[in-house]
Amino acid sequence: MSIYRLKNEPKLYAWGSLELIPGLMRTDSSGQPQAEVWFGSHKLDPSEIDDPIGGNLLERVGDLPYLVKLLAAAKPLSIQAHPTRERASEQFGLGNPSYQDDNHKPELIVAVSDFSALCGFRPLKDIERDLGLLASASPIFHDWLQAFRQGGLKAATRFALEASSALVGQLVEQAAVLDPERKQLTEQLNHEYPLDSGIAVSVLMNLVTLEPGQALYLPAGNIHSYLAGLGVEVMAASDNVLRGGLTSKPLDREELMQVLEFEPLEHPKVSAKNIASGLVEYPVGVPDFKVYQVSPSSDRMLIDLKLVDSAILVCIAGEIVLSNSLGEMEKLGPGEAAFIRSANLFSITGSGTGYLAMG
Repeated sequence: MSIYRLKNEPKLYAWGSLELIPGLMRTDSSGQPQAEVWFGSHKLDPSEIDDPIGGNLLERVGDLPYLVKLLAAAKPLSIQAHPTRERASEQFGLGNPSYQDDNHKPELIVAVSDFSALCGFRPLKDIERDLGLLASASPIFHDWLQAFRQGGLKAATRFALEASSALVGQLVEQAAVLDPERKQLTEQLNHEYPLDSGIAVSVLMNLVTLEPGQALYLPAGNIHSYLAGLGVEVMAASDNVLRGGLTSKPLDREELMQVLEFEPLEHPKVSAKNIASGLVEYPVGVPDFKVYQVSPSSDRMLIDLKLVDSAILVCIAGEIVLSNSLGEMEKLGPGEAAFIRSANLFSITGSGTGYLAMG
């Protein structure tokens, strides 16, 4: 066999949603927030293989360089970034407790529903404008504005990460001087994480809303936080996360400062490429994985695609049929996934939409 139907149990994290994953998979939430469903061979939660032999994907095929997730957020996730492979190898080798392995963790998230996130640093002129507005509203922000003017993004970020609860409280009180979206975000973050310094960091970050099918790419050093929505996430198989705020999990602000890229990100959204009718690529620029949207229909069949090593396909709408040159086939409905390997060619037919990760 070279096509395996995959299954896994949802992860019940507090930031998860009661509706998004159950709505996609047509299951019952049982009143618990469902945050993620993992499809892959990651050692912490390898997918089960749904066939007579059973077992999990790690046992049957070994380590994969990538991991695919359904991710559903009803509350903001932590402000975080991921290291380069070189930094991860160095710090894991030194026994740094913030590192779980020696790998990097580039990620791509594609929106299944409307999806909001903080991603990358804002254009410098926008940051200076908003810090100036805050400094005009209260003298408590003068030092932050001066830090930015004298030391740029790095100094402004360090100031925000170390912000006192008094400064964050004033930020919430004075949020009306910012644009309405920023004001609403500030109030939302304070509701979930009262007086957390991550609220100050959010002022420096792009606020992005994705429509279904749009994507964000989060390379090493990209500061980000998912806010709300359902998406398909593809990443290198790693657990290295450096957190700076908006979480009850352990923080490592000093190491976060070491891994961040202090450059503005003018255009956070990925520019997707149409490869063929019904086949769209999201360029990522790393060897660990490639990601495609597939949307077959009765007049748009993806036949005899070349398989490089292995792939995982997740269906998010309609019905998709995955088959290969060995005559094997799996039908997938919304929220269902399959793994394929050991075939030169494969085809995707049916009528629906899915996301294909290859690596």
